[in-house]
Amino acid sequence: MWNGMLLEHTENATDVTVGLGKTLLAQLANIKFEGVLLCVIGMLVAGYICLEGYGIYKAALSVIGFCVGFTHSHNILAGLNLGDEGMLMVQAIAGLVCAALAVFYVQVGVGLAVYHFVQDNLAGILAAALAEKMSIPQFLFPVFAAVIGVGAGIICGILAMKATRPAIVIVTAVVGGFAAVNFFIQMVPQFPVDMHYIPGPESPLWAFVKIFLAAAGVGVQGIKEPK
Repeated sequence: MWNGMLLEHTENATDVTVGLGKTLLAQLANIKFEGVLLCVIGMLVAGYICLEGYGIYKAALSVIGFCVGFTHSHNILAGLNLGDEGMLMVQAIAGLVCAALAVFYVQVGVGLAVYHFVQDNLAGILAAALAEKMSIPQFLFPVFAAVIGVGAGIICGILAMKATRPAIVIVTAVVGGFAAVNFFIQMVPQFPVDMHYIPGPESPLWAFVKIFLAAAGVGVQGIKEPK
């Protein structure tokens, strides 16, 4: 009797553990940088990269490279039925490969950082402007926007692949500054305290704050002696 009860409890505990493991795996495989804690961590890391980018440029570019490989591989392969385990494995491999390339080939790291920046901040605006000029039908806009976004990101990334100190300073300051503000904007609606008095994401104020923070990062890094 006692053996049967012990076995039943063990099986129940195993089922719960397996269930929790699968839930965690699903969350990792589909991770998005959301939630107050993740936003705060992201904001602090991005702010540090903005102000200290050249001093830690290999670490900064490796982090950016991993995030680019991890997130973009998910976006590219989301339509395939890989399952959580397969998706997470592919994302981790893609992230590690991009991080390694960013460390050993700084030009690649700079290119990935610029590509990610253009994709997140400029591709949508550029695609909308070109679609209006070219009278692109509404039903074709998603495909058009994706092509323009990838193309613009690749072109800007290639143009930025000059591993000089000014290029690294500008890239880390701009990417870090814009990312820090983006994380803050994401955090506001999820914050446990009412912050309705803060302007919404569409406010022009945020564009000014991003540019100001990026310029401050360039200035702070620029006056430091190169190591």
